[in-house]
Amino acid sequence: MEQGAPSGSSPSRHHSWARWLNYLQITLLPFGAVFAALVIGAILIALTGVEPGFAYQKMWEGIAKSNYQVGLVLVKATPLMIIGLGLGFVFNSGVFNIGAEGQLYMGALLGTAIGIQDWGLPAWLHISLSLLGGFIGGGLWGLLPGYLKARHQINEVITTILLNYIAIYIVSYFTHGPLRDNPFAEAALPQTPEVQASSQLPLIWPPTRLHAGFLLGLGLALLLYLITYRMAFGYKARAVGSSPAAAHYAGMNTTLIMIIVMVVSGGLAGVAGTVEILGVQHRLRDMFSPGLGYSAIAIALMGNNHPLGIILASLLFGALQVGANNMQALAGVPVTIVDVLQATVIFFVAVSAMIRWRAPLRTLLLRNREASS
Repeated sequence: MEQGAPSGSSPSRHHSWARWLNYLQITLLPFGAVFAALVIGAILIALTGVEPGFAYQKMWEGIAKSNYQVGLVLVKATPLMIIGLGLGFVFNSGVFNIGAEGQLYMGALLGTAIGIQDWGLPAWLHISLSLLGGFIGGGLWGLLPGYLKARHQINEVITTILLNYIAIYIVSYFTHGPLRDNPFAEAALPQTPEVQASSQLPLIWPPTRLHAGFLLGLGLALLLYLITYRMAFGYKARAVGSSPAAAHYAGMNTTLIMIIVMVVSGGLAGVAGTVEILGVQHRLRDMFSPGLGYSAIAIALMGNNHPLGIILASLLFGALQVGANNMQALAGVPVTIVDVLQATVIFFVAVSAMIRWRAPLRTLLLRNREASS
């Protein structure tokens, strides 16, 4: 006589509970990471002689006290969002692109080189060409490590980190040399001329500094969501990330997929660099990025590589940046403590992501080892 399953322990109910526990973990771990960072920040602030409650009050006021500050939060979040979207896309495919910083620089270089040209183009065309140049610059910088990973199994973490330094020095060469503004002036700064007015991104919320790059980021988020979760290529890319060997045996061109996702990820980092120039800085400067490509890694992890999660995480980081600056100015918190607070948030977010990914990552590494043996 067959025995029925114990009451209340059906497989469907078990999977339902497991799914809800997974969602709960995905939701709570990032918030717990931010809370832990704020607690440590409060301790450090107290050691400087400043009341932590007062400092965090000024931090909040710096975020929400005016439309201008809210707009500034969105401006700070925009490049992080665009880079994070590309990183989430490539991380879903099991490829670890740590080279977004270098791809950001190369995209900004090519996008700026187009943006400073006085070709008499209408604004929509000049902006489009500059953004396309940014995508090409970043995409080409992602192509090489993607190819080396896909065809020769060369570790992409190492190659992308090395390429970061090369890209930064290439931009330094151009801002000190061929593209330098007023190269013969005694006090000429290492920066390019200002991009043409026709290539500057229009403001969408005057009198704030919020520009059209934010809308571009939202549009890219929707596009990547559709590609990742509603189209065949996204399914194949996620299959490669889950099990490269199984995807290969299923007839998928895993080599081509890895290369494409690296190019797209690098291209979006390049677009983010171009958006930062066309919308905010208006000229390319030596060392213009405060580590946007590295911060975006934490944003992709915090957002669980999902476009919506990445949008929310980028807004949080934008708010932290703006609020921390206000905390420094109005509460007298030393700038070093502000930097430590932001770095601590990134650290705890990365730790929470590793806790969440520990089992899947171990499985992925074992499958990659089996596929290469």
